Amino acid sequence: MDDQQLTALLRPFARASVPVLAVLAEGDPFGLRGRSLGAVSNIDGVDPSFLVRLGGLPDSLDGRLSRLTGLLTAVPGVDRAALSAAARGLLVCSIAAEQGAPSTEFRVRVLAGVLAGRDVDPTRADAEEDRVTAELTEALPDSLRRHGRYTVRAVAGTLWRLGRRVGTMVAEPRVPLPQRLLLRRTRAAAQQWIVANRQVQWDPRRQQ
Repeated sequence: MDDQQLTALLRPFARASVPVLAVLAEGDPFGLRGRSLGAVSNIDGVDPSFLVRLGGLPDSLDGRLSRLTGLLTAVPGVDRAALSAAARGLLVCSIAAEQGAPSTEFRVRVLAGVLAGRDVDPTRADAEEDRVTAELTEALPDSLRRHGRYTVRAVAGTLWRLGRRVGTMVAEPRVPLPQRLLLRRTRAAAQQWIVANRQVQWDPRRQQ
């Protein structure tokens, strides 16, 4: 995959991360408080006991991503690698925003640096970018419109699509790691990359 292809792959992910992170940052992202779990389980497509555990998500994003992906990957047949890749990518985008650099271009560079070990020209947009970005997150506004909240099914489907988007470029550790530890290492790598590269503009000469 050349640099232009990598940028075209990452820009929709970076843009789609904004609404997804906004959902995950909400105090009650799945709208479960004050509701009968039996009444919403059919809509969410999961067992009520699963909803109970989602109702007590940690406050930190790292904790929420770890808990959410851990619960989702326990479901038989779920693509664990895709969900793990999505969680790592979302965490990287969140850290970029935390550092006061929320632009799509900067998020693309951090994603490429942390997940692929590369530096790319983040401005080279693809003609299909708007369409792909909308497709990645289309389940979220649809869920809100139909049910008045973001369902577990909608969020899980969105995470799966995001993970499928970047899963092929995310190197899995040789020895499987707990999701919490993997996210901790991803956070450290993202922070280190930002410290080293935040003031460095992309330069094609460095790629030669």
